[in-house]
Amino acid sequence: MFIGWLKFADVAQLTHIAQETQWLLDGYHVKLMMMHAPHLCYGAYDEGKLIGAIMAIPFETSAMIKYFMVTPTYQRQGIGTRLFTTLFGVLKDSHPSLYLHADPALEPFFTRYGFKTVLEVGRFVNVGKVPPFSFTNAQAKELESGNFDATLRKIDQETFGEDRMAFMLDEMERNSSLKFTLPNAFQHSSVINPRGVYLGPWQCRSGHEAEAEKMLQGVLYFRGLKKIFADVPLTNTTAVALFEKYHFQPKGKFLHMSYGLPRKVRFDHIYAFSL
Repeated sequence: MFIGWLKFADVAQLTHIAQETQWLLDGYHVKLMMMHAPHLCYGAYDEGKLIGAIMAIPFETSAMIKYFMVTPTYQRQGIGTRLFTTLFGVLKDSHPSLYLHADPALEPFFTRYGFKTVLEVGRFVNVGKVPPFSFTNAQAKELESGNFDATLRKIDQETFGEDRMAFMLDEMERNSSLKFTLPNAFQHSSVINPRGVYLGPWQCRSGHEAEAEKMLQGVLYFRGLKKIFADVPLTNTTAVALFEKYHFQPKGKFLHMSYGLPRKVRFDHIYAFSL
């Protein structure tokens, strides 16, 4: 078994591993990470076959670790430790802050490396069961008007305190992207598989909950025939209440964990994380 850089040819097997480990993965997103940061995308190989992976995407001062997976038949053999140690060794000296979303069962593993739990993230899913609401063509036009890129740049900077645009703008330019903009909020959703839509990133300034509700109505109006996934910071009780109002169901939790310098993130702005 050896550790090497991931290749585009690995995406199909990586998708298979994600299915086996019940990790939500989007092939477009994975390829985009390989394009932006190929040196931060590692795979574990057994006789040429991909059996595990870990990836990261760097921003201005931080980096997010993603898609840390080992196929079930190879787990508990130290492969995950080798993958994580390899990436962590590259990242910890080049980025003041690191963060990830962890399965709660892996909290002790990440704690050993110095990661600390910041908050819980709830996954909410809607399968087409929504309460009655009124939504018109005029409202749809309102959501699709304005300068999405400028609004995204300004609000995301307020939320995360750093420039994340190099990756995010590419992330939201796929054929299935649906983008909404209002003065104090932006929302993105995209198709990630034949039956599913991922809702995120979605941010709305505090005190402008009416804009957030308009956006949720919009995505349900346009995407409501598919299963919609959203990962929501549970400390944002306003966002949680909005998802519950529109019949989204909780389907699991993750831990938002961080390492290094504290990040002043406005979690009250986050209605759904990016994938």
